[in-house]
Amino acid sequence: MATTLSVPSAPLKGGQSDPPTTSDQNITIEIPSSSVADDELFVAALVGIINAAYAETEAGIFKPGYIRTSSKDVAALIRSGQLATASQLATPSSSRVPLGCISIRKLSDTSAELGLFAVMPELRGNGLGRDLLKFAEQWCLEKLGGPGVAVAQLDLLFPTHFEHPFKMRLQKWYTKQGYRLEGTRDFLLEYPTYAALLAGPTEYRHFEKTLD
Repeated sequence: MATTLSVPSAPLKGGQSDPPTTSDQNITIEIPSSSVADDELFVAALVGIINAAYAETEAGIFKPGYIRTSSKDVAALIRSGQLATASQLATPSSSRVPLGCISIRKLSDTSAELGLFAVMPELRGNGLGRDLLKFAEQWCLEKLGGPGVAVAQLDLLFPTHFEHPFKMRLQKWYTKQGYRLEGTRDFLLEYPTYAALLAGPTEYRHFEKTLD
């Protein structure tokens, strides 16, 4: 059974006409059924949201043309129950339209790694990202030992040859959500095959939060 959470739909910004705009429908945040991985339109739309978000947020870190993920990878995450999605009905009779996502990968009995965090540009700043993060943290609390035991962790990729404005804002945002910077490490030690794709030297900044 999918784990779900309904939140009030956030008003759109930016004057875009393509995303869903119904104000009387709730946004649903859930770990969807594995069958959603076979919905090619849903998966493709979600991949588009992720790749568009990372193209902007990691601009200057990777060389032009870098693609963050694929339909195959996203479908695999959905099938394995490792991706929480936010979606909304465009019309009462239509299928759900994805608005964002966050991955949750269990690392141990008490910890999980969060990643692949993306929200439609028109919905940024309206609380959907915060709601996705809270959903992921609630999952961790329920599955990883409860308050004071469960730990959520995440890694942010930073360039070391220049200060990345968005990454700095993101670090401040995570700090405000209660995450602590625990250290740094070399991104290429873990992902050496990405060396040719990077525009310059980088580091991973590792953050953790003990949930309560």
